Amino acid sequence: MHLPTLNTPRLRLMPLRLENALRLAALGDDPLVAAYTAGMPSPYTPAAAEEFIQRSAAAAERDENFVFAIHLRPGELIGVINLRPSNRHRSGHLGYWMGAPFRGHGYMTEAVQQVMLFAFETLQLHRVHTACMAVNVASARVLEKAGLQREGLSKQAFFKEGVFHDLLQFGVIAQTWRENHPRNAAG
Repeated sequence: MHLPTLNTPRLRLMPLRLENALRLAALGDDPLVAAYTAGMPSPYTPAAAEEFIQRSAAAAERDENFVFAIHLRPGELIGVINLRPSNRHRSGHLGYWMGAPFRGHGYMTEAVQQVMLFAFETLQLHRVHTACMAVNVASARVLEKAGLQREGLSKQAFFKEGVFHDLLQFGVIAQTWRENHPRNAAG
């Protein structure tokens, strides 16, 4: 599948490009991003960003992972969001991070809702799920506001830099999400 461009009133979600590498590295080289993400290297260098962009493009071509650059209109890159689909299970795993200057403005909630619409309407997935560290209250709030439901707590399920962390599990099925977000449903 060709990775589409998704639009919201304030955002444009589109494929990452190599020319985004410097900006991506500048935003991603943030201790909070590194602390709360599974695979983000720290420091996050332009070379690491270029490699991520290339891997993301290859994964999208194979329909394995859809990685979108989040742009604040008209074009400023402010974060990244991805959806890793499982056709076998008709589900998708959501991941994201936002640059520090852009947190707390509702941008990530808006981006998550748009990717949920893509997941359910375009990809025809049945379920979307994700997890965040229990200490990451802001991320949990984004997920709740975007329509995912807290499904549980996995005790000490995530090991990062020598410490075990609890994970909050979130998910939602398409029908439930559409019922609670009718303004987002296509049709």
